[in-house]
Amino acid sequence: MKNNRLWAPLDTVSSSRITITSADHIYLYDNHNRKYIDANSGLWNVSLGYGNKYIENAIIEQVKKLSYLNCCEFVNEKALELSNLLINESHENIDKIYFTCTGSESIELAIKLIRKYQSLKFNFKKNVIAVIQHSYHGNFYGSMSCSSYEKPLTNGYGPLLDGFYELTLPFCRCCKTNELSQECEEKMIKKLETELEEISENLAGIIVEPILGSAGVIPLPKKILKCIEKFSKENDVILTFDEVATGFGRTGSMFYYSQVDVKPDIIVMSKGINNGYLPFGALAISKKITEVFNKSNEFLFHLSTQNCNPTCCASAIATMKLLCENNYSIINDVREKGCFFETILREKLSAAKVVFDIRRKGLMVAIDYLSTDGKQLPKNELLYILKLLRKNKLFTEWSYIEGVTSCIVLFIPFVATKEELTIIANIICDVTNRL
Repeated sequence: MKNNRLWAPLDTVSSSRITITSADHIYLYDNHNRKYIDANSGLWNVSLGYGNKYIENAIIEQVKKLSYLNCCEFVNEKALELSNLLINESHENIDKIYFTCTGSESIELAIKLIRKYQSLKFNFKKNVIAVIQHSYHGNFYGSMSCSSYEKPLTNGYGPLLDGFYELTLPFCRCCKTNELSQECEEKMIKKLETELEEISENLAGIIVEPILGSAGVIPLPKKILKCIEKFSKENDVILTFDEVATGFGRTGSMFYYSQVDVKPDIIVMSKGINNGYLPFGALAISKKITEVFNKSNEFLFHLSTQNCNPTCCASAIATMKLLCENNYSIINDVREKGCFFETILREKLSAAKVVFDIRRKGLMVAIDYLSTDGKQLPKNELLYILKLLRKNKLFTEWSYIEGVTSCIVLFIPFVATKEELTIIANIICDVTNRL
């Protein structure tokens, strides 16, 4: 496009990108009417596909009735309804829902809640927040400060927010994800316990991506997450699960914490909450926190102009109803389709020496690559794979962390049929087997 004045996210000033003019189901169409498969679900948020009429009609009806309301002065019916829906889908310790505009804003509020909780309990020394190495929690100042994925990219934007402690990522390349040895797991747990004990006196909270998304779909072992939960309970530490990427059916359950039998004090949400139609996020907050605020008669000092926006809430209600209908049939299908997709990949890539591992939870997938000499695939060669996939009209994401992973990442839309999953798998396998 001539005279392009747009400075796109995560882009240089002079770069240009493909111009997309329309979308439907799992497909994108550019300004030359070329058709692409979107195996990213937008930016991991368009889980139910493009052009969902049920959600769109809910938005239109709400816009006509009440498009916006000052959340500092009033409450709207849609916010109340959605709060109840989210409470019903959360564990029994959750007491309140707070609405935000993005996942990054939700993390900002989680940081504030953790520190304010400890302050209200007069635990003034407890102000450190622990995060997992290579995790990504957002791009605002607080959320960027507690993210270490691609940390060098934050250079020059400082000073960032301080008071964060980085826990070692419990991951090793000597074991594949589904084949973690007992010896390695025990070493990981011991390392975690040592690090937590070192900061216990000052530790206010722990923010965890139960499955690291941007870092390459790396699930934290269940025993690690149970260890973190146990430590948090014993030391009055606020445990936050960042389920921005994993929530709303992505891993085959409404939220991933239920699969690992952990009950976090805060659940951070966004992305799939309303199928990407409008900027929206939320936090589910436990009684442990609300009771301290209530006892102190403190209000929560947090505000964004669009918090509780009734139109955003209407889009999320419609999305939730679709996810919950017919006894969660869509979410159940995510598990089945994920297994189907992985089976094809493993069968067709069984002889591919360049594949180190296939990591998958639901329809959240990573294929980790090696070079021909058996070492981690260099970044430039990984980007070449991505280029080949795009030549075949398939959009995926990627992740490169030296010493950890070199992989393509897929967040496949839930609505993809088995035929479409087969097409996606075939494109990936054809490209991989030609390397």
